[in-house]
Amino acid sequence: MKDKREYFEERIVRQIGSVAGRKTVANIVDNLIEGVTLDLFEEDFKKGSGNELEAKFRAIYSSSALAANNFSIIKKKPFSFHFLNKSGFEFSSFERQFPTGLGGFPPNIDFVLENSKDIVAFESKYLEHLTKKPVSFALSYNKNRLPFLSEFWFKLIENYRGKILRLDVAQLIKHSIGLIRYNKSLKEKSKKITLVYIYWTPKNMESYDLFQSHSDELIEFENVMNEQNDINFIKMTYQEFWKMYENDKQLNEHYSKVKSRYDIVI
Repeated sequence: MKDKREYFEERIVRQIGSVAGRKTVANIVDNLIEGVTLDLFEEDFKKGSGNELEAKFRAIYSSSALAANNFSIIKKKPFSFHFLNKSGFEFSSFERQFPTGLGGFPPNIDFVLENSKDIVAFESKYLEHLTKKPVSFALSYNKNRLPFLSEFWFKLIENYRGKILRLDVAQLIKHSIGLIRYNKSLKEKSKKITLVYIYWTPKNMESYDLFQSHSDELIEFENVMNEQNDINFIKMTYQEFWKMYENDKQLNEHYSKVKSRYDIVI
């Protein structure tokens, strides 16, 4: 039997109707929605550590392409974009890094918005949550190396360390630590941090137990995250995100094109 991810990759390729069933496009631009251009994200992606503009981005089921297609329109005019009760964003970037202060490469956050009061970071998932992986942390994630963190974070790490989950808890915690460290380093008044976990599901997600399994893990993680005040953690599907902008003429027009590509039955 095929691996679940491989199964979904093949079905997505069939749905989109790529030439001769190929899983990749010849050029990066062939994977973009109408209205999305390279200049909106290419420089940001090249600064990131994931080499996303190489083979990964050309895959029909590329998570990077999903993020670029979804968020590039916001990058055109971040100041006029509204998310929940936040607006007036002065800075926007794909693949931004927030170092934890420990060794190694910090993970890239898919899309980040920032103004004088808020940091909104979107961690985007396409098919990644179809595969389980162990929650792993180096021994350097301790109070001596990360003295700016409250005890909550070390308890959270120990609670999840070694578990095998669909939700990439380690990545979300590392993002959180990097964002907290950045916020504490600001010379001006600290900002309110919102970490948004946005993820793809097919229209018929109820037909697959793995999406419910991921959802259950996500709800549990959200409940635990509600016990701290450093970060406002929000989970949402891409469908929920698109629905937020149905009354915005410009965004709804763009997201209608995005939905025609990604909002599908598998």
